[in-house]
Order: sequence, then C-alpha cells, then structure tokens
Amino acid sequence: MTFTLSFITALVSGLYTCLWGAFKDAPYEGFKPKTFPRSMYFHVAIFLPYFSAQFQQLGLVQMFFLIMGLERFLAEIYKGFFRTEDQQKYFVPSRITFFGRPVTSDLVRHSGGVLIVAIVFAFLLVAAPIKSFWGYLVTGYCTGLLVALGGAYKDAPFEGFKWLKFQRSGVVLAALSPLFYFLGNPEHPVGLGFLIYMNGGLERFTVEYYKTYIQRN
Repeated sequence: MTFTLSFITALVSGLYTCLWGAFKDAPYEGFKPKTFPRSMYFHVAIFLPYFSAQFQQLGLVQMFFLIMGLERFLAEIYKGFFRTEDQQKYFVPSRITFFGRPVTSDLVRHSGGVLIVAIVFAFLLVAAPIKSFWGYLVTGYCTGLLVALGGAYKDAPFEGFKWLKFQRSGVVLAALSPLFYFLGNPEHPVGLGFLIYMNGGLERFTVEYYKTYIQRN
C-alpha cells in the first residue's frame, strides 16, 4: 500500500471524527473553525510514526478504524488527565475523578495521564497474531468491555451503574467481529495490539453514529 493512499485514509478517518463532533456539538456550542480539524491533526500525528512494514500490511478499512480507535483513546485521556476547563457546565465531569471525587492535584492527574498514554502505545507492540474467528470475536468483546469499563468509571458515580449499557460495546463488537475476520489476510494476520484499536475505532464509529445521527442524543 502506498504512503499517499494510506495518508489519505488517515485524513478521511480524522475528517469523519471531526464531522460527527461538529454535527453533535455545533447546535449547542456553535461551530468552532479552529478546533474543527483537531482530530485530523491527531490522526496524521498518529499515522506518520506508525507507517511501518506491519502497518502497510493492513487494508484501508483496517487502517481507517485503527487510527480512529487510537485517536479516540488518546482524546479521552487528554480530556480526563490534561485538559483544564470549567467543570461546572458538565453533569458528568470530563476531568478524571477518583471514584467520583475530584482529583485536585495537577501533578497526580498529569502523572496518571502520562502513565496511561505509555500503556496505550505499549499495547500497539503486542504482535501476537490473531487468526481464528473465535480469536476475533473474543478480542472484540473484550475490547468492548474495556471501553465500557472506562465509561462506567467516569459516569457511574454520577448516573449510577447501568448493566445493559455496560454490555453494549462488548455485544456490538462481538456482533461486528466477522468484519475484521473476513478482511484479514491469512498470510499477514493482524497483531493483537492493532486489532484492539481497530475494534476501538469500530465501536466509536458504530455507537457514535447511532447516537449522533439516529438517536440524535
């Protein structure tokens, strides 16, 4: 796969993220031209250092969701651990809490963020190949549970724990796992680390599409 085609895929992935964010937020916060392309910048910043031999073996759809998933993980970490803004406008704070209690120390918050970012990038190095259908299904379900765990940790102290909502991401990704299984190349199986973030991107794409364009929530 050529660098140019891969680069365009990264831009399109970022553009889609920008569009759904603007569609969802602009009616309430106004359109912000300066922040609109932010996800595109992040997608490119993620893409460039990872244009490696293993990365080039991915198909365009796989690459689209891999970059989206990694960017979404990093965006949530940024909002929770590094961004400083007035939290009074949120019912559920965007800044990280300790089981619902505000973390007032910036040093603790930033240190925790750096550690989690390091863990996120470390997962990309997990190259264990996933070949079987059941491997794809289990990875999808477990990735969904990981996403749900992060959401529950953030939301449950304020909204209560919702069992059906907690299972949503895992069930969605398990149901969609055949997509990546049939897109896979048996000669170059996808590594576990890449597959986790591909699933993360697919989960955000699917769930946010439903909430933004169908449910209009």
